[in-house]
Amino acid sequence: MNHVAELRLRTSKGDLLARQELVQWLVTSDSLAEREEAMRILLSACDRDDADALLLHAALAARGVGRKQNFEDAVALVAKAAALGDERARGQFAVLGGKFDRELWFRPMQLRQHHEAPRIFTVESFIPPHICAWFVEYAKTQTLQPSTVRDGASGVDIISRGRSATGVGAGALAPDLVIQLTNLRIAGAVQVHVAHQEPTTILHYAPGQEYQAHYDLIRPQEEAAAAEELRVLGQRAATVLVYLNDGYEGGETYFPHLDWGFKGKPGDALIFWNMSAAGERERLSLHAGLPVTRGEKWLLSKWVRQKPVPLI
Repeated sequence: MNHVAELRLRTSKGDLLARQELVQWLVTSDSLAEREEAMRILLSACDRDDADALLLHAALAARGVGRKQNFEDAVALVAKAAALGDERARGQFAVLGGKFDRELWFRPMQLRQHHEAPRIFTVESFIPPHICAWFVEYAKTQTLQPSTVRDGASGVDIISRGRSATGVGAGALAPDLVIQLTNLRIAGAVQVHVAHQEPTTILHYAPGQEYQAHYDLIRPQEEAAAAEELRVLGQRAATVLVYLNDGYEGGETYFPHLDWGFKGKPGDALIFWNMSAAGERERLSLHAGLPVTRGEKWLLSKWVRQKPVPLI
């Protein structure tokens, strides 16, 4: 029995977690019949006032996956889940101000360029402080996991002393409208379709924690272990960091080859390209998250690939 068949069986027996996963598998299928099946299952659950289904439907409406993109529909679905008493939906609905604010999410951005090789930009007030605070509170409700790095020889993600922060991730179809809208704003900033984004990560740095100098791209000596990944996804073309809080010391993002660093205010974004416009590795993109010396640092991190990333 393949995985989808197993999910169908579990769904038929009333397994709600299996139903959610089944919808996500089917709605991303190449088969029109399976995508239509996904929406039938989801709409039926929404009609039964299932909050999990409503929040997933809101995410799909925001992304335009399985249905036409419609932000007002997405907010209305979150509102319905909130009215049912779902705490996640109540939080999302409150921070969104009870409506879709097009000006907030799609207002023009002023990118300030600092370097040409690599291309490095900053954006002031990329997202407003109350959204930053919401992300921090969201992360605090999750179980933060140790961050990992790629072992260059094996291609396996491992825990390393060089990266001591903790974090939590949210996938492409995360049933969270705030995350989805932030992803779309990131896509607008880098002018690369949202489908090219890896999952969102929210990082937490306690005093003494850091991310030692590293590249986000896959280096030549790592290509053999990452050959299939490169074939499917391409390189990590760009990195977007959104600073979520203040009140800490240290913690700058520092580029040693450029002797340049940045520490944003809450809501500011740092965008840098790991690959040149010609598709070459940017050797000077080596960077570090310097140790936090006092307080705690919260950061939203996003990698953007050269090719679309599978939704699940």
